[in-house]
Amino acid sequence: MSSYNGRKYIKEQLDSIMAQDCQESGIADLFLLVRDDGSTDGTQKILEQYSKKYPDRIRWFQGSNKGVIQSFFALMANAGKADYYALADQDDYWMPSKMSAGIKKLKQMEEHSNSVKITGTGSIPLLYCCRPLLADELLNPVSIHVDNPEMKPGFGNALIENIVTGCTTVFNDTLRRMVSGHIPEYATMHDRWMYLTATCFGEIYYDETPYIYYRQHGGNAVGKNTGRLPELKYRINKFKKDNQSSSRQALEFLQIFKTELENRQDLQEKEKLLKLFIKGKKNSKARKKLISSGSIYRQRSLDNKIFKILVRINLY
Repeated sequence: MSSYNGRKYIKEQLDSIMAQDCQESGIADLFLLVRDDGSTDGTQKILEQYSKKYPDRIRWFQGSNKGVIQSFFALMANAGKADYYALADQDDYWMPSKMSAGIKKLKQMEEHSNSVKITGTGSIPLLYCCRPLLADELLNPVSIHVDNPEMKPGFGNALIENIVTGCTTVFNDTLRRMVSGHIPEYATMHDRWMYLTATCFGEIYYDETPYIYYRQHGGNAVGKNTGRLPELKYRINKFKKDNQSSSRQALEFLQIFKTELENRQDLQEKEKLLKLFIKGKKNSKARKKLISSGSIYRQRSLDNKIFKILVRINLY
């Protein structure tokens, strides 16, 4: 967990994490590591209280203010060895079976995976995430009036969109080490970088069943809109703000994982797609090929149409 001025809600979240029924998935112990990102509201006092209440289960440390993305990368880099990992936001509330649901699915993925193992790791990166249940400040579910299609994860989607809400994730040590082994400078979000890595080198499962209350309030680092007009305004502004970020992130992804991509025959198509995506920034023919291929896509049909327009005018 990364905390920052979370005094208002963090106790509820800590309680919900400590109440997880991990035993249901065959995991005996759950440990929580918290990095405080320079809070000034007394959050540290709460963390100290809980670390004393659960001395064998909670540890926290003070960090300088890096922002949410780099704070989570630092946490993953400093985490000890474990069977599985999960990310937590300070202001949400986990349902009791949040961890066990993710772990059970990851175990199934481990058993049935026929993917090629990555040299030196012994396993492939696996990522589980679920759809969050939007809630108000009092954790009452809120009505959704926007289109929420069934998610179809894929590398071609991860290049231009993030469907992974970090606080819903459960993942294995292979993914943690790949993500934190070389921390990116231009990741749009830590969870989107995880999505890219998992869909490129391993497997991902998106669970449509919610297992967390995703609290919506004025202080969210990343929130969700529940109405059509606010959602439309948000997405237009986001497209404008991020109009160069996807290609910049893709270029850094290629630079970091160039060796892995070149050494695996099963990744040739993904490598070609990644390079075509990057080449399109300087080549109109590449952009046309990118659009016509259908390999790059967004989850919503309207977003997909908008993105094709942005690619044509070289804004991605």
